[in-house]
Amino acid sequence: MNNLIAFFRDYRAARFFIPVGLILCIFSIFMFIFYANTQSYSKTEGTVTKTVLYEEAYTDADNSYHEETYTVFVKYTVDGKEYEGEYGILPNYHVGDTVTVAYDPKDPNKMIQPMDIVFPMIFASIGVASLVGGIISFIRTYNKRKALKEREKEWQ
Repeated sequence: MNNLIAFFRDYRAARFFIPVGLILCIFSIFMFIFYANTQSYSKTEGTVTKTVLYEEAYTDADNSYHEETYTVFVKYTVDGKEYEGEYGILPNYHVGDTVTVAYDPKDPNKMIQPMDIVFPMIFASIGVASLVGGIISFIRTYNKRKALKEREKEWQ
């Protein structure tokens, strides 16, 4: 039982950083796949036609202010035909605002916000850094425990 407790105590940094790194890396892979799948989407200008209050502004217990968010609906035109769809849940959009819309040329009803490669890269970078940090922490802790066991044998 003491070995199990010692393991959990000694390897706590590795136990945190390795799973977090793996989760972030997996999440970034999904983001890269989504980004790659939407690269064939065409872009056009759209106009905000409706905003519906999604969540009112509030202040957290730690005094963090969160502004109100809206479900934003956008109308856009493709080949002379108008389409309308939900753009997302966002703050600070008003009826009449102009936004960039990415749509599937095969099915213009499929519309999304254009995505940049920056967010997948950030998640991948943080994930890899966490994973590497966790592995380094694991190796250092393993070497320290091994050296300590060797010293114990010398002391006896």
